[in-house]
Amino acid sequence: MIKVGQIGKGNFGKKILSKLNNLDGISIEWVCGSQDKWWDQGKVDWVIVATPNEFHYEQAKYFLKNNTNVFCEKPGTLCLDSLKELIELSYKNNLHFYVDDVLIYEDIKPINNFVYKKWGGPSTNIIDRMAYHHFYLLYDVSLLVDTVKNETPLVINVFTNKINHKIFELKFTNKTYKFEYNFNWYKQKTHNIEPQYNGDALTKMLQHVLLKKADFVLNHQRSLFATLISEKVKTHLYGKCAVVGAGIYGITAATKLRTKGYKVDLFEAEDDILKSASGINQYRIHRGYHYPRSLDTIKSCKNNEQSFIKYYSKSILSNNNKHYYSISKEDSLTTPEQYLTTLDKSKLEWEIVDTLPNCDLTIKVNEKLYNPTILKDICHNRIRGNGINLHLNKKIKEPLQDYEYTVHATYSSLNDLTDKKQNYQFELCEKPLFKLPPQYKNKSLVIMDGPFMCFDPFANTEYHLGGNVVHAIHVRNIGEKPEIPPAYKKYLNKGIIKKPKYTNVNRFIESAKKYFPDIESAEHLGSMYTIRTVLPNKDNTDERPTIVSKQNNNFILFSGKIGNCVEAANKIEELINNESNK
Repeated sequence: MIKVGQIGKGNFGKKILSKLNNLDGISIEWVCGSQDKWWDQGKVDWVIVATPNEFHYEQAKYFLKNNTNVFCEKPGTLCLDSLKELIELSYKNNLHFYVDDVLIYEDIKPINNFVYKKWGGPSTNIIDRMAYHHFYLLYDVSLLVDTVKNETPLVINVFTNKINHKIFELKFTNKTYKFEYNFNWYKQKTHNIEPQYNGDALTKMLQHVLLKKADFVLNHQRSLFATLISEKVKTHLYGKCAVVGAGIYGITAATKLRTKGYKVDLFEAEDDILKSASGINQYRIHRGYHYPRSLDTIKSCKNNEQSFIKYYSKSILSNNNKHYYSISKEDSLTTPEQYLTTLDKSKLEWEIVDTLPNCDLTIKVNEKLYNPTILKDICHNRIRGNGINLHLNKKIKEPLQDYEYTVHATYSSLNDLTDKKQNYQFELCEKPLFKLPPQYKNKSLVIMDGPFMCFDPFANTEYHLGGNVVHAIHVRNIGEKPEIPPAYKKYLNKGIIKKPKYTNVNRFIESAKKYFPDIESAEHLGSMYTIRTVLPNKDNTDERPTIVSKQNNNFILFSGKIGNCVEAANKIEELINNESNK
């Protein structure tokens, strides 16, 4: 019995499962969506990856590293180098890796003019969605394509290049092929290939692969060929985009642009990704409990939580942590009645529990934290696997030229590359790391709603990060750029600074004593420092909007909460689609 696990519950995933259920000798052990713990399932012989393209590399790589054969929906990856890496990893570990090439099993009659027309929705990456299938049909050693050196005697001529209608031809040394794809077609679907196989090609492919009867080496050659041609064609059809800022918003936007077909350059001033505010915060995936005075912020957080969890699921900490919010007896801007009324209105779940000292209300809520180290690893895999060109230590000082679109996701430096500058509120913040008394293990505790403290478990450690509405902020200014005292520059975005000279940690602890018994015995392990950027004059509501604006071909991305990064990237995609469809 061959044991199979599958990641992907979408249309293609469901189709594969329907075929597997009819195959003798196959046992489907588990099926996960992208938001599920696909990395924490039972041992199987094969894993089928049928997820969105941008996830393929990291998921296939994980299982190939863990001694499991992999079948991957096409394309294997969005980048020739990362596909080569997966193939080489399979050989190194004596495993089988196969990329969907179902049309091979249709036994298609050779043609040199491919036509595919159907209704495909508002926009799509036609090349990865359909043309890839046709490209691997062309694979022939006589074409002399060198996928090792990434060189090919190939000429690409483009005749029609609308968002959902593409006509182009590929000229090799001795052969020419023409392609037309129309995804605005509202008549009967047209696909001019002529299959000579009368059976179910998908079932036949799966059977050959899982029984290891397929020609895996030939599949690798075809897949590399199709990926190489796809990269070259997409460069002609879609062009390139730039993203400035490799925080979580910039990386997510870069990934989405790459899946749309663009070549993407990602620029980062620091020596690594996620080094600024994306890598220095409380690591909480907000659902809205923190913002009772801004219904818009609650709605935004709650609506976008699941999109972040799906996109970065492996970084989400387990539910061993318990999350509590308390309303202080004194100085709270929100009463217990107002708080619960707001949560009910926003349909946020809560459970009243024993009240913390000097509080009128304590509730247990459903919220999650993420592991910043794992999130960084995921982002590096997305960059590598999808062929995003990362440029570190590269501070962009002037507007970039020769790009279809540029996304500015620089958070505290948003005014650097725009003529339409505006004022922001900049806050130089300290995030201290503590070892708390044992009773606080796996507990996230927030005192509301005013000048109070919070403690959150730090990743998969025994430590906590501290936050304080007042004492976390060392310097604040409203203007076009942050004002950073020279003494803090050696601390800023440098990770955990042990025994920092400039710290408010004693004030953190003093303000916490009122609410957290035995907190004076907490051990300070060091602090992180970064710049937080918010809209000015919003203290009454504490709102944290995510704003995507467009100036010519530049997108200005003002990031709110980290959980909204996928929404912001989708908004950029929507704006590009709207412009392209005019």
